[in-house]
Amino acid sequence: MRADISFLVWFLIVVVIVYFRLLRPVRLRASRLWTGPAILIVLTLLLALGSYEANVSIPVIAAAVIAGAVLGFPFGLLRGRHTRVRTTDNPRVLIVEPSFIPLAIWFAAFAARFAIRFFLPHAGPTALAASDALLAFAVGSVIGARYVIAQKFRELQAT
Repeated sequence: MRADISFLVWFLIVVVIVYFRLLRPVRLRASRLWTGPAILIVLTLLLALGSYEANVSIPVIAAAVIAGAVLGFPFGLLRGRHTRVRTTDNPRVLIVEPSFIPLAIWFAAFAARFAIRFFLPHAGPTALAASDALLAFAVGSVIGARYVIAQKFRELQAT
């Protein structure tokens, strides 16, 4: 029961972050471009460490998280290429247009993670680590998108 409540709390935190940072136009400074992804990385690592309590070894969790992030990065690059970025009066501030895709990726990752953990409670350590890889996939996609947005930021500043 404690795990279900913990999952719900983390899910709500991520939904709030994704909603306020990714589903509405956001004014971003270059210095704050990586704040949202850094928060999501910390949250993902905290959730992954919860797997450690479920008798999944740290190397297995680490491998799953790294694999998920590496696989999610190219999707983020693709999404970032389709994200509109506008300039403002301040040359160090950009407006990043919203996208529904991040919310869909996060929802799918959390839903799949929940399904694995709820419907397969006696799944082995590999299945539990794979559920952490799903969250890392979502984080990797956000990092990839921010990387492309940072490139657009540099290009717009140069003009």
